[in-house]
Amino acid sequence: MKYSKYAMYGLFCLTGLAVAQPMGSGVDSIVAPEAADESAQAAPVSLGAAVRTRFVVLPALDEEEMLAGMQAAGPALQIGAARPVAATSSVAQTSSALDWAALPGGELVAAINIQSPGAYGLRAGVLVESLPDGALLRVYSQEHPDAIIEHHGAEINALLALNKQAGETGAAANTWWTPEVGAGDATVEVVLPVGTAPEALRMSVPLVSHIYQNLSLPTDAEWADMPQPGTAQAESCQLDATCSTAHPVLRNAVARMLYTRPDGLSYLCTGTLLNNTRNNFVPFFLTANHCISEQSAASSLQTRWFYRSTSCDSGVARPHATRHEGATLLLATDKTDSTLLRLNERPPAGVTFAGWDENLLPIDAPIHSLHHPRGGLLKYHVGMVDNYAACESDSETTFQCQVGDANGGYYRVRMTEGAAEGGSSGSALFLGDRVVGTLWGGSHSCTALIGFNFYGRLDLFFAEGASRWLAPANAL
Repeated sequence: MKYSKYAMYGLFCLTGLAVAQPMGSGVDSIVAPEAADESAQAAPVSLGAAVRTRFVVLPALDEEEMLAGMQAAGPALQIGAARPVAATSSVAQTSSALDWAALPGGELVAAINIQSPGAYGLRAGVLVESLPDGALLRVYSQEHPDAIIEHHGAEINALLALNKQAGETGAAANTWWTPEVGAGDATVEVVLPVGTAPEALRMSVPLVSHIYQNLSLPTDAEWADMPQPGTAQAESCQLDATCSTAHPVLRNAVARMLYTRPDGLSYLCTGTLLNNTRNNFVPFFLTANHCISEQSAASSLQTRWFYRSTSCDSGVARPHATRHEGATLLLATDKTDSTLLRLNERPPAGVTFAGWDENLLPIDAPIHSLHHPRGGLLKYHVGMVDNYAACESDSETTFQCQVGDANGGYYRVRMTEGAAEGGSSGSALFLGDRVVGTLWGGSHSCTALIGFNFYGRLDLFFAEGASRWLAPANAL
């Protein structure tokens, strides 16, 4: 049977649901210890009038161009289109656009602001030929000039080195994607240390990713104007994860993923933080191979944590945290559509490192999952293992599954409550409190409640090599 690979889903348990416990070898979930209060650290401040900014305004995005890009998105949920930037497409043009000014301490500073009308967010693809380790790149929008994200040259160079070590070349290896800051413009400000000549910097910005999906939540006033205030998409059968009290710790293991591929297209998926047998808080992160299978995409990853509602069906987000420093690709395979990453930045305090079980699930095993449909607040749905399956892609947007193959790489799961949408790709399948699979896709949705979802089997992904990191031989 063929299933649409574009609709990607996830799951979770309702209060009072009887859930079987894991059957054998694996590890339990642990919660990251509290760390020093990160909010107490000094936030970057605007350099104000000292910065001379060159503004580049792109023409309005053609609607047909955007729709064509969306239709060609493939299995993951595309939310961003690629746009060329002629004014900064070469090193010479970018160097000419940078108008350097001296700071009181002797550093040099210059900035370029790129605007794409109609965008809800923007990521600039900074193509690096030479970047001094001591340089500081500061990213912000003109809407929020004091909300600055800083990255040192050494950090960016290390990230690009990962791309090259993975065998990537050309622009894919040498492009750093700026963080998405929730506005239709992006300012890239460069501060060179004392004694560093502007000629030491050789970079260009030939491409931006125009985020055309609104990832922000409605304001209180917008909620009040909705037909049924207090419910997100009342016509949907999606279930708010905050409405369930089952397995509350697991909610803190799940993050919304935003990443950009070398071609400038941006996507949403869902990922889950995993524990290992050493219980040492190494940030291993599980998602789908069809989301991230190359180091350049992993390098562009930014994650949002604790992104769920304040109360059941409130539609209002609780305080959440974002990380921007990408990840290291450890293992990716299409046999189970699974990818294991190691995050390059420590997740926020209080996250959960989810446990896992490496055994094959029996038919009728009750399961659940957590996910971020369309990048929204955390949802869940519930179901059971219906059968085993062997699945292969037979086009860009569909896959062929042969059901009944116990040696196949997938579980076929029947949903009993809840549903999801694109953006939930890569979300984990749980048995009790332990991860047992990774979402590929399926035919189940709010309008096709008799359909199925398919999850890559963790036991086979484990055997393919994930055990090297999750259960190292010399673990205590």
